[in-house]
Amino acid sequence: MTSLLLVGCQSSENMALATSQAKAPDYVEAVCGECHAVTANAVSPKPDAPGFADIANSPGLTRETLETFLSDAHNYPMQMDVDLDEMDIEIIADHIMTLQSDDYVRRPS
Repeated sequence: MTSLLLVGCQSSENMALATSQAKAPDYVEAVCGECHAVTANAVSPKPDAPGFADIANSPGLTRETLETFLSDAHNYPMQMDVDLDEMDIEIIADHIMTLQSDDYVRRPS
């Protein structure tokens, strides 16, 4: 009960920070984590693969544009050889959207 009260006292900024630093869903880690940094402040295992925080904070990105990209395998770079169904797309998009931040600073390449 006390923990619930403490959560209620946290600022929304602290809650957003905690969410953005949370572990990625297992599915996202398994399918995407081999190439992409799937959590905030992580470095992509493959330098050419953008981190999910970079993707989330790309100018003009919306959930709709992200889902459209993920829905069309022809958009993928040659290295991304995955077939995603609607549920996969929702899981990945949900996670990426949690990484959006008004004060995001892109890491240097």
